Amino acid sequence: MKKEMQAIAKTAAGPGNLALRTYKVPSIKSDEVLIRIHAAGICGTDLHIKHDTFPNVPPVILGHEFSGKLVELGPEVIGWSVGDRIVAQPHKGGCGSCRYCNTGQVEICRNKRAIGYKIDGAMAEYVALPFGSLHRIPDDLSFETAALAEPLAVCVKAVAERATVQAGDCVVVLGCGAIGLLAAAVAKAMGAGKVIVVGTDQDLGHRLPIAKAMGIDEAISVQGTDVVKFVMDLKEGGADLVVEASGAPAAINQAFSLLRRDGRICAIGLTADKTVSVPWSAAIHDQINIVSSYSSSWTSWEAAIDLLSSGKVDVEPMISGRYRLNEFEEAFASLERLEAVKNLFQP
Repeated sequence: MKKEMQAIAKTAAGPGNLALRTYKVPSIKSDEVLIRIHAAGICGTDLHIKHDTFPNVPPVILGHEFSGKLVELGPEVIGWSVGDRIVAQPHKGGCGSCRYCNTGQVEICRNKRAIGYKIDGAMAEYVALPFGSLHRIPDDLSFETAALAEPLAVCVKAVAERATVQAGDCVVVLGCGAIGLLAAAVAKAMGAGKVIVVGTDQDLGHRLPIAKAMGIDEAISVQGTDVVKFVMDLKEGGADLVVEASGAPAAINQAFSLLRRDGRICAIGLTADKTVSVPWSAAIHDQINIVSSYSSSWTSWEAAIDLLSSGKVDVEPMISGRYRLNEFEEAFASLERLEAVKNLFQP
């Protein structure tokens, strides 16, 4: 076993301050496993951490989307063996005593020990996590595909569990980053009738074509199309569900005008603004149902793995590039230039 490893770290507060550093390979506690990382994705959150617009506690190793193989087990670990192929929920548990921990919602515990921004994460050769966070991946699922289980699980929780997409629904997804594309794919897999992804003219060259490659019905630019008319022509009265995945104030406002009365908004896009003005009175008159969703649940992970393994969600078109850890600057830069959707590190 190696004693040292390479990892991508946020080294100090402030914009930038990313570096490839040498760390000791993590030691494991009695209920933990040591995971050899085979693929780790860059999330939009990692971009926010780079620019210091998302809370982080440097110095900290980035990364919370990954797949890998077990190489060492603590003495209290049961049900797992060295060599097992896994993905894992990106935290080391919560406080253990709050309402959310006690009801199985550890992902929204305020004291959740989240990897990648509070404690060391997975943009590294190894990571140590409790065995209770693990999910097994089938042998026919590649490490690269499995690395997208985390963002897919976020979207399963939002679209299937929280917003309860229904068969035949007309669904509009605002935003065509990784979360927007995966939210659209989940809606389609769950039986939605028509799914429309909305981006901007900047997305015409890369991201919107990927939506079509993933089997999404329509992929349009807000600048090139009258989105409200487009949706109303598809579904009289408006969409049944709008998934707001961009975090852009203009898109958040537009969500309300795209819905039928008694329609549903699912908010998952993080916004840089502390507050966003919305047409509140109109929402009340139209009896709009608004739900937000954050992180992922245990059940959404199991469903995400099934969707990937069954081929009901095809993420291969989203994987834009594969990089070594020492190529992190270009891996981040291509995402910031909107030339990529999901870049993976292969440590």
